[in-house]
Amino acid sequence: MRKLCTISVLYGELIVSLLVIVPIVSAAPATISHSYKSATSLASGSIVSLDPTRSGYVESANSSNAKQLLGVVVASGNSLVAINPDDSTVQVATSDTVDTLVSTLNGPITAGDAISVSAFDGIGMKAISGARVIGLSQTALTSSTSSVVMRQVTNKSGVRSQIAVGYVRLSMAIGSSSTAQNNGTGLNNLQKFAQSLTGRAIPTVRVATSLGIAVVAFLILTMLVYASIYGGIISVGRNPLAKNAILQSVSYVLVMVFGMASLASFSIFLLLH
Repeated sequence: MRKLCTISVLYGELIVSLLVIVPIVSAAPATISHSYKSATSLASGSIVSLDPTRSGYVESANSSNAKQLLGVVVASGNSLVAINPDDSTVQVATSDTVDTLVSTLNGPITAGDAISVSAFDGIGMKAISGARVIGLSQTALTSSTSSVVMRQVTNKSGVRSQIAVGYVRLSMAIGSSSTAQNNGTGLNNLQKFAQSLTGRAIPTVRVATSLGIAVVAFLILTMLVYASIYGGIISVGRNPLAKNAILQSVSYVLVMVFGMASLASFSIFLLLH
């Protein structure tokens, strides 16, 4: 019995450690970027288009040059592979998932929204139907999001309003907003599976972490229940008078199993919402 309890405690400590550590471990998706020249300084996260007047040059993307939409500026250190890096060039990612500058000019952004260019150079916004888009947002951005910058803008009618500017994780897929949203362009199989369950786009890292927690939790809980039942049967066979003590020990293990299952479920819930 003492051995059984020791095994249960060790497994309990292991799963608690995993559930605490795994959710906070994240890794930025690898990105392949290409070098381009620019006549102006471009901030990391800026959306860019090809310069139609000069070969090998890019410029900040906006509503007027959306047809030449190319990608998002990234730092060379954030790329798995930086092709032809040079101090006089900028690195542009044309695929994968990157941090992208956006604003709430067309309303708050939620996970799964298509992002298009806007009237502001290099800054995206929630796409309108039929607009040229750079990809799908995997995170949200509102005026209450941390680290956003508030700016006052004036439209053509002279009406002023406050907008928030900040970064979202963007799954890049250049196309039209209707194509991106209806077909789930830019979402991998894990994200499509999560979207079918939650109705929204979830970052790949969160989906993979949630699946990892579920698998680890299932294996450890199965081992706990098996060890409890097997140990109880062996103990009753050796000492029938220890029945009450064995039942009490099994009940403790079942309470532990329920607690661990609840903790795992809560961790997965937080990751997918």
